[in-house]
Amino acid sequence: MTYLFKVLYFMFGVTLFGFAGLQLNDPDPIIWIGFYVLCALIPSLLLFNIFNRPLFLMAIVWCCVELFISAPGAYKYYLHMTEEPLMQSMNPQKPYIEECREFLGVLIALGLVLVSALLARKKLFSAT
Repeated sequence: MTYLFKVLYFMFGVTLFGFAGLQLNDPDPIIWIGFYVLCALIPSLLLFNIFNRPLFLMAIVWCCVELFISAPGAYKYYLHMTEEPLMQSMNPQKPYIEECREFLGVLIALGLVLVSALLARKKLFSAT
């Protein structure tokens, strides 16, 4: 079971580091690269049996803040999703499309961070 958890931590870390790499062409790369690297550190450290609680809490808070910021744009896209494809180039007249993509990326990152922490907690409790 430990090897399965390590494989999952590795896949989660690689995915989040990949998300960080994709932000190089973003208009505000520093914010998003920092965000995804912070989230990637949680499963990456768990790969070595290190759970850093302050880092975990910082990632969760940052995820919640970003979800709160981008939620209105995601909702606006939800209202127009039959007319607008999500995968299109950035359009200054339709910022809600980019906000929806940001919302979905943060949601994925939050999910991977939470699942990593839950797996680590399960492993810690099953070891005792």
